[in-house]
Amino acid sequence: MTEVDWHRLPPLTTLRAFEATARLGGYSAAARSLNVTTAAIAQQVRKLEAELGLALVRREGRGLAMTRAGQGLGAALGTAFAQIVKGIDDVTAQEAARGVRVSTTVRFVDAVIMPDLGDFWARHPGVQVSFSPDGNDAAIDLDAYDIVVRGGAPGQRWEGAEATPLLRTPFILCAAPGLLGDGPPDLSDLPWIRDVSIGGGVWEAVVRRAGCDPARLRVVDPGGAKFELEAALLGYGLHLSPEITVRRPLQDGRLVRVDLPFDWLAVYYALSRKGPLSDPVRLFRDWLVTLCAPLSSGPPDAI
Repeated sequence: MTEVDWHRLPPLTTLRAFEATARLGGYSAAARSLNVTTAAIAQQVRKLEAELGLALVRREGRGLAMTRAGQGLGAALGTAFAQIVKGIDDVTAQEAARGVRVSTTVRFVDAVIMPDLGDFWARHPGVQVSFSPDGNDAAIDLDAYDIVVRGGAPGQRWEGAEATPLLRTPFILCAAPGLLGDGPPDLSDLPWIRDVSIGGGVWEAVVRRAGCDPARLRVVDPGGAKFELEAALLGYGLHLSPEITVRRPLQDGRLVRVDLPFDWLAVYYALSRKGPLSDPVRLFRDWLVTLCAPLSSGPPDAI
């Protein structure tokens, strides 16, 4: 790529004014094209002539004509600006064709996004969306992904990212009905499924709130978020989970809530780059906000 000596290049506004004048044949037409005054265009052209030390236009009757230097520069600028426009159009089209890349948790995409994704495509049929079902503790990579959905504490902030709250959900303890039996369960005698993505000592604190010693429990570690839910459904242990990710099996009776009072809340956020977003990314983020609003246990951005 040829290096540009920007010190030799006149201001872009001056070049635009002259290119429009040369292409359209006069100050008035150039002014209408660029939505400025005729005087402003004439001033920019005179400024360019002074900087180059060349006459670019001359009076011809009641109008303007280009000098030989003006014709050459006008043609070169027209070609250069057309190439810039093409480059912008090409990269914009490439980004639109690539679609929206979303990193989300396995459980959130299964429970919240995928059941209603058809609604988004019905509204925006030209926007492709692809998902990477990562764990909640996976790195936040906004170079690789346009949107990253993660669960966190109310009011949590991520450095270098715009965090849009999607929904609030309480943590609950649940299990398959067959694991609990008919009477009040002794939680210390039952196996617990370990959710490695719940950090901050929350899992251990819930175990203690239940009157159990984390060091003495039988812990089942299936090795991933998808398998943790499957293990709970199969009755392999008690499961601590954000309520939104187990709402469907709670409704159909495959899981039941264990009566254990605690008030830990999680908030799911859509993280994106700070600053302007492309139209497809903005459309998908706004759709996520609308989708999640009725599923939230209270305002998602409340602390």
